Parts: sequence; C-alpha cells; structure tokens
Amino acid sequence: MCALLAQAAHAADTPGATAAEGEAPEARLLDKVSVVGSQIAGGGASAALPVVSVDRVQIESTGATDGNELFRSLPQFGDVAFTHKSSTNQGRNSNAPRGDVSSINLRNLGAGYTLLLVNGRRTVQHPISAGVGNTAYNANAIPTFGLERIDLLLDGAAALYGSDAVAGVVDLVTKSNLADGGGIKLEYGKVQDGHREDLQLEGYFGSDFAGGRGNVSLQYGLSHRTAQLNSDQWFTATDGRRMLDDGTFVLDPNATPFAQTFANTAWGTFQKFNNGVAVGTPYYVNLDGDLVQGAVPSTLRPDTRAEPGVTETPAVKKANFFATTRFDINDNLQLFGELGYYRSKAEAKLSGEFVTVGGVENYIHIRPDAYWVPEVLREGADAIRLANYYVADYGLRRLDVEDSQSRVLAGLRGWTDGGWNWETALVYSRARTTDVQEGGLATAFEAAVNRTDASAYNPFNGGNPANPRIGDATPSDATSFILPTTREGTSELALWDFKVNRPDLFRWYAGDIGLAAGVEYRYESRFDDRDENVDGTVQYTDWYTGKVAESNFFTHSASPDIYGSRNVKSAFVELAVPLVSPEQGIPLVQSLDLQIAGRYEEYSDAGDVAKPKFAAAWKVNDSLLLRGSVSGGFRAPGLEMVNSGTIWRFGGSSDPIRCEALVVSGAQPNYNACISSPLVRYMTNTATSYGDNVKPETTKQSSYGLVFEPQFLPERAGRISLSVDTWKVEIENPIGTIGSANELLYDAYLRVVEGTSNPQVVRAAPTAEDIAQFEGSGIAPVGALLYVTSSYENQQPLKVSGVDYAFSWRLGDTRWGNFAFLLNASQLKDYTQQKSLQEQAVAGAIASGQLHIVAQGLGAANEVGINGAKPEWRASAALIWNHADWTVRLRDNYIGSVIAGAYGDGRPYKVDATQRWALSVKKDFSEGWLGGSAVEVGARNLFDKEPPLGATPQSTGSNYLSSLHEAFGRYLYLGISKNW
Repeated sequence: MCALLAQAAHAADTPGATAAEGEAPEARLLDKVSVVGSQIAGGGASAALPVVSVDRVQIESTGATDGNELFRSLPQFGDVAFTHKSSTNQGRNSNAPRGDVSSINLRNLGAGYTLLLVNGRRTVQHPISAGVGNTAYNANAIPTFGLERIDLLLDGAAALYGSDAVAGVVDLVTKSNLADGGGIKLEYGKVQDGHREDLQLEGYFGSDFAGGRGNVSLQYGLSHRTAQLNSDQWFTATDGRRMLDDGTFVLDPNATPFAQTFANTAWGTFQKFNNGVAVGTPYYVNLDGDLVQGAVPSTLRPDTRAEPGVTETPAVKKANFFATTRFDINDNLQLFGELGYYRSKAEAKLSGEFVTVGGVENYIHIRPDAYWVPEVLREGADAIRLANYYVADYGLRRLDVEDSQSRVLAGLRGWTDGGWNWETALVYSRARTTDVQEGGLATAFEAAVNRTDASAYNPFNGGNPANPRIGDATPSDATSFILPTTREGTSELALWDFKVNRPDLFRWYAGDIGLAAGVEYRYESRFDDRDENVDGTVQYTDWYTGKVAESNFFTHSASPDIYGSRNVKSAFVELAVPLVSPEQGIPLVQSLDLQIAGRYEEYSDAGDVAKPKFAAAWKVNDSLLLRGSVSGGFRAPGLEMVNSGTIWRFGGSSDPIRCEALVVSGAQPNYNACISSPLVRYMTNTATSYGDNVKPETTKQSSYGLVFEPQFLPERAGRISLSVDTWKVEIENPIGTIGSANELLYDAYLRVVEGTSNPQVVRAAPTAEDIAQFEGSGIAPVGALLYVTSSYENQQPLKVSGVDYAFSWRLGDTRWGNFAFLLNASQLKDYTQQKSLQEQAVAGAIASGQLHIVAQGLGAANEVGINGAKPEWRASAALIWNHADWTVRLRDNYIGSVIAGAYGDGRPYKVDATQRWALSVKKDFSEGWLGGSAVEVGARNLFDKEPPLGATPQSTGSNYLSSLHEAFGRYLYLGISKNW
C-alpha cells in the first residue's frame, strides 16, 4: 500500500536512525486518538492528505541551532515576517517584536494563516505583534532539541482544527515515553569570521514506574549565543552607499550615508524664533566647532551602522525544558500530561538616539537663557528651535528583551470494549514578553537643554571632527534623558476538548466506515501594556508653542495599551468512507476512500462560522495513488486588531492632488518631477482603527496530486517515493487597510473626476498660497494635509497557488552502508491580491487620461518574486549515509531569485538565487567505556556564501533581504554526546 505520508522519513526508515547514532532510544508506541490531518486513527482516507514528516535525522541535517534557522531550512515555509535582528528599523522600534523571536509562515500566505500545534493541540501565540493584526507564533520558543519530528499538513484544515489553519498545520511531535535512561549533549559553534558563538547543553531523561504502567520523560536545553555585530560583514558595516551609473547602490563608507531615519546629525540645526516667527537662516555647528548658517552638509549625517559594537543580532541566553508523562490506570484507561517552559533573555546594542518628537510639527525649543546657548543665538530670539539632532554622546543604547512561555496539559484517554477511542484534555499556555529599551524622553531632554547651570546638556558643541559620522569628541551627560522604557505583553490560551473516534463504526460493502467527533472550548487573551511615555499617560508639552505630543518617547507615535479576550466554542465531525476496496477486484481502482469533515465555531466577538472539507484517495494499484481535496476555511480577526481603538502614526506624505494641479497648469513638467518636490510634501498623522462591519475571513482551498512508489523495482534498487501536489487558496475577504497613500490617491480621483472629496483625508482650509498653487488647473484648491484616517475592513480577494514536489530514495543493508536521498521543493506560482474598489477607480481614471498621476501597483498583479519577497522556488536536498558507527549528512538549501529595486532606467533589478550547504560527520562509539558516546562535527553555510544583495538599501539600511536570507558566514560546530 502507498505510504500514508508520501514524504515521510521517520527515523526508523532513515539511515543512521538508531540508538548507536547517539539518538535517544526509540520511544515505545502508544495508541493515540488522532493523527495530523485526521482525527480517525487508522482511517484509510488519511492517504488523501498531503503531509510532510520531517524526522529527527532530517532536523539534525539542517545544523539549526534554533527554530528560526530550522524553519528557514524547510522549503514549505516562506518569508520570515519578523526576526531577532536588532539593528533594523524593526530592532530600533518598540512597536515590533524583538529579542529571541522568529515567525512561522507556511506556504508564504502570511504568519497569521499557519496553525501551530504541539503534540496535536494548540499552543499560545507570541504576545507582541508586528503591527496590529500581524500575530504569529514564536519559532524560537520551540524545543528543537526535543522534537521527534515535525508533521506538516499542507492542506486547508479549518474544518478539523479551526481558525488559522488556512495555509495548513504544523504539528510539533516531541519525544515521549522514553525508556529508562538518559543522555546529554554539549555543542559549541562559531561563525568563522565574526563574533557569534553558540554554546548549547541539552539532554533527556526517561524513567518507567509502577512496574512499567507509568513513564516520565524529560528533555531540557540550555544555550548561550553571543551577538553578531554589524562590523562582522561588509554589507552590514555601514550606512554609506554610493550610487552607480546604472542606478544601483554599492557599499561605500565615504559616500553620503543612506539615512534610514531622517537627516538628524550631531551637528544640529538651530533656528531662531521671535514671537512665533522664524528669524533668519538656520545655524549648525561646523567641523571647527563654530556656528555657521546654512544647510547641514550631508557628509555630517551619522553612520549609525558603523558605530562600534552595534549588534546585527542580539546575544541570547535561553533555557527550555519539556516533560511528558503517562500512567495506565488499567488496560483501557490512561492518564497523560505535558509540562513545558521556555525562557530567554536577549541583549542588543542600538546606535544613538534621534531627537524627533512623535507627531506632526512637534519640536524641542531651547530658551535663550539656557546655559550653553551661544550669544549669536540669544540675540533677537525668544526661543531656539532644535531640529534634526542626533544624540551621539550617550554611546550605544541597550535593548533587553525577556521572553517566557509555559504550557501545562492534563488529559485522559481510553478505549472501550465496544471499539471506541476517546480522549479529553485541559491545556493552559501563557507567553510573556518584557521589552526594555533605552531611549530619549522629550520632557527630560527639554529640561536638560534648558537648565541654566553647567549641568545643562550641550547640543551646541558638534560631534567628532576626526570622524564626523561617528561619535562625539566633546560628550555631554545624556543620562538624565536617555532612560529605559518598558513594553510588556502577555498572551494566554486555555483549552478543553473532548473527542471520540471509531475506525469501524459500521461495515458496508467496501469496508469499515470510521467516525470522529469532538467539541472544544478555548479562551484566548492578549494584553499589551505600553510604557507610560508611549501610551499617552506622560505627554510632552512644548513650552514655546503649547502644542501637546501624546508620545513622550523620541521617534515613537503614541500607542494605547490594548487588552482583549475571547471565548470560542466549536464542534467537529469527520467521516472516513471507503467506496472501493481491494477485495472487489475493480481494474485500476484498487481502493477509493473519502474523508468528509465539518467544523462549527462560535466566537464571542466575531460571530460564528461553519466550514466543510472533502478529500479523496484513489489507489490505482500498488504503486500509484491519486489524491485531492476541497475545503472551506476561516480566520477570525486578531485580538489586537479588534481591541486596538485608534492608533496614530506620523510620517511624510506627498499630496497627489497638488501635483495633478501643478502638472495640468504647466507649473511642473510631469508628475514624477513634482511628487518628490517639497511643494507637495507634508509631515502627516495617520489614524488607523478597526472598522464597524469587519467579518471573519473566509477561504476556499483545493489540492490534488499523486504519490508514486514503484513496488515493481527489485529490492537492490532501493525504495523510491515521488509525490506532486498542486494547491490553491482563495481568501475571499482578507482584512486590511488600503493605506494612507491610497486614501490620498482616491481623494485626488474624487476631486478631479467626481467633484467630491474623500472624507478619510482631513485638511485645513485653503490659504492664499494654496489657492495660488491651483491657479490655471481648473481644480478647486485644497488646504494643507492635517491627517488621514484608514480603517481595517474586508478587502477584495487574495488568490495564492503553487505546487509541492517531494522525492525520496532509500537503500539499506548494503555492504557499503545505508543511503538516503531526500528532495523537497515548493513552487509558489501565483500570489495575486485584487485591489480595492478605490484603487481600481484611480487606476481606471489614470488609464483613461482623466488623471495625470503616476502610481505603481494599482492593478491586480502576481506578487511572486517581486518587491524583494516571495520567491517562486524554494528547495532542499539531503544526502545521508550511514555505515557501522559513521553517519554523514550533506544538505543543500535553495532560495530562488526575486526582484528588489530597479536600475536607474527603471529596469527591474534581479537578486540572484542562492544555495547554502550544510555538512556534518558523526562517529558513534558502541563498545568499552566510550559506549553510548558520539562526536559530531559540522558546518552550516559550508562554502561561506554571502547573501545576494538588492539594488537599493532596504529599510534595514543594508542591501540584503533579511526576510529571505541570513547574514552570517561559514558556521562551524562540534558536538559531544553520551547516552546511557
């Protein structure tokens, strides 16, 4: 019969998966109520499920030291939405997840569409999101050392598992029921040319009790990783970029640095004011330490990535343990339990602070009588506005993030004499993050610069003349205003379920019909407690203008505390129905089995939904299986999104209606020349809120494929398995916003074409200057932008499709040893988001010539391989050889090319595909005092490949794509283990 899991490579089937290899002894098998993708134990319809099983040997072949590296090595997973990088905008900004964190993104649908299970049941999500609604599980909280295998269900599974199981299900199966004994392993690894080092201690312990009726199994891991510094790689060592003639950028520390956060410098910009009116030209401090008038030269902008000691990835200390237990009360009743705990502390070093008050037109003003104000600035001024200032004299700022995650499960399972299997369990899981970042507080900074004695902070002495982009040669004491701010997040999951199944409910002409059914109740909560300087408790009031900024934390908009919880009640039913059996002897239909399932869920805050699933497995003969499925799915809006209220952000925006008027009147030659002009540029607040009529996302999924395992080959040819599965997912009403830029475009469309305006765009009354800008255009003048509002709403459909390929060949018991070759590849063929009705209207007006606006991305387009994301191809190949006490594993991970940036003439810039090889060699000792010991040496990124770079710097300030690639070079490791 064709294998249930076409791509399965369980340890028992893989060369070297023996206790002699230094693995923990094979766990004794227990009956279980469910398998991934089906709740019916042994149901024939399970063959219809496209399941990939990554066993322990394959996990070890990756050389991964944490969940981030592990899931990056598996081609079924897509771009990493958030990472532990600490020097990016994400790392500098407390609005993003930081520390020992990485997301899981099955099939590149997005981290929120993947359901993560631990031993078949849900686990808690990470408490900090990458923006409202972008919740995810933390891959680095996974005890990778304790995994028996990872089962990947590459099919829509909401009908069985509920919300989030749209792209599929990842089930982490831990080792359990370990026989008496234990083991320990010590591993040291280091990046060959860099500061990163890893030291890991892991082990396991198993013990039977009550005469073998019970068992306790414990696995533990401790690790310490040092930070990787920006200076470790040339492409992360500086912000400096020089543009080539073809329009692309190359690293050049002597070029004008690419400013990832404004043009702030240690040399300052000082504007005199009198009675609220600017007086004269602004001043700055030159290299001689003199105040001069004019614009600050771009050569004085700080090179934040080049500051000594700034980290690319943080130092991490981590502890993780996972225990399982079971006790057989009698032959038909068993108690079981799980206890897990993870804790990490990550420490990163950030560059200096930007003095930028959150919001629009919020500034720091210095009183003329402040101690360090030069005389030339005192004269004729009642205030000096400090703008574009960079605090270089504090040195590096600390970022400390502590994460913890706990899990407790208690359950009971039984088997009746009538053939029923049943199981019930209670689960409680909690995750907590404490994020502490040193940063500038506006009220404290204003007080420091305005003191009238020598203790005042001095922003008038410039930076470091010897190296104008780094440091401060005349530092002032910044400790009074660079202070720690704290963000604490907590997420909880409490779950109770009860499920029954019977694989032979009754028998009909084609065999046994199986049934599974169950109910589940779960409670989910999320609490995001922002620092008082961010949540609006402590605000900044400008003494000169009286204007109030709700955020007192530099570079941060105000963000409210968020608390939300929900209850979810659900019920499911599943049938396994054989239609044709081998005994019937039908040609070309050895067997035909159906899976029919459905689930109903009722949310306390998002209504209710019911979705079905149908799957079929057609076994043509002993060698060929055809399979397919259709299903419906759903995903409830995230708790943060539902309970976020209105969130304000500030940033620069260009006003397209002004450019439309200037181009029509002939004042500007074309739209591209106009849109970057200061004439149409505004600092604008954007308000985002949860819409009134948002519904849970609903989805349609389908897949079909084949599994070919030729049984006619001679045994000496080995065992071959080939599978191909095509899949398609349509999210009918994804939740999102069209964004402030598109709201402004839609405003321009309404004003020019419809003669109305967009109520989401709020403006001041037109001034005389505004009216002059619109003269000769025939367009009614508009006032300055005040703010733009946008709501989370159900958007137009998103369609995603692809193909999964798997090939395996195994040959065992030869005179040369055991061999295995495993190849997996995932092709993402289509990722097309239908544009909003507003965007479609704008695109239509541009196409018809009614608008002179030039805007990219307004039409539905396949996003595969563009915008530096979603490569078409990902693949991995592993060659494993085992002979006697030796095991060699060679692995190649492939990531396809993408388009990131463009040449100067507009041609797209291709970021090449890349391959990273891993190699390990292991020697087991089975005799004498070394019996049970093993030594392993290995390398990740064997050939020391650098990541391919894009045409332009990303928001990280570097040209490499961190969501696709890792920045470290060759990584070497040595492990020593002992089992007993």
